Amino acid sequence: MTQDALSSSPVRNVDAGTGVAMLDVVVRHRRTVVSAYLAVSLGALAGTGAPDRPTVLWWLVGLGAITCVGAERGVRRFIMNWLPVLIIAAGYDTVRAQAPNLLGRAIVRPQLHFDETLFGGVAPTVRLQRLLGVRTGVVHWWDYLVWLGYLSHFGVTLVITAFLYVTNRERFRRLAALIVTVSLAGFVTYFVVPAVPPWLASRQGALPHTTRIVQQVWAHLGLTGIAKIFDGSTQFANPVAALPSLHAAWPFMLLLFFWPTARRGRWALLAYNLFMCFVLLYGAEHYAADIMLGWVYAIIVFVAFTRYWARRDARTSTAAPTG
Repeated sequence: MTQDALSSSPVRNVDAGTGVAMLDVVVRHRRTVVSAYLAVSLGALAGTGAPDRPTVLWWLVGLGAITCVGAERGVRRFIMNWLPVLIIAAGYDTVRAQAPNLLGRAIVRPQLHFDETLFGGVAPTVRLQRLLGVRTGVVHWWDYLVWLGYLSHFGVTLVITAFLYVTNRERFRRLAALIVTVSLAGFVTYFVVPAVPPWLASRQGALPHTTRIVQQVWAHLGLTGIAKIFDGSTQFANPVAALPSLHAAWPFMLLLFFWPTARRGRWALLAYNLFMCFVLLYGAEHYAADIMLGWVYAIIVFVAFTRYWARRDARTSTAAPTG
């Protein structure tokens, strides 16, 4: 039985309940729904004025969903499959927009105390930067590796997901669901419990001097405009989006997802996770507490989805015709 057939089987329809009924309404009356969506949007625009960036991103998510949901092929199916990327961007920007209000209640002591207790009284970021001779304005060759490692967060997961999109569409959907869920869980936590990263804790006097390596490398390259993004500005980044570390959660989710099947690749993913830990600690981006909580989030989401998929697949196999 094919995946498309399974997606439209009576068992799936019964299990989905109201959600499938609403989906059917949107698909059967798509033009009306889209027209109503645009009309309401224009009315809101006329009444409230120009929206902020997070609102625009969520508006695009909604437009993409109602325009493309239910499509089985073509451009609309492609947009629907990759809508999670826009959801992550919208979720992050929503929390980032609140960053000026979150700064005042951002915590620092719990994660700092955890690191100092676990690592003999000195936070690992401070210890690593002292050991490797970090100084303001001085960029070592390994700092460029750390810079590339930090930026790889935005590329490695996307490239692997794109590879699955081409080679195994079902595994692509599952990985996308895992990454989106752990990301949204992180965004909610950033809003509820904003946390100060090591580089900002140093500026506030809660931690001995540390240097944000990524910012220093950008400045050393002469790209001062980009360097300002990493200088604590809330215009493009959220300086208190530290706990949990999604930089740690995403690679760990890849490790969990591929470990049972990728015998050779699993060791590369394990090495990448260890390297990312070094990048985040040495670069003053995260405490060990942030990293470990990111792993915990990844484990919880992975286990929950794995059990759900197992139950769903078992029901589908039971309902599948044998003839």
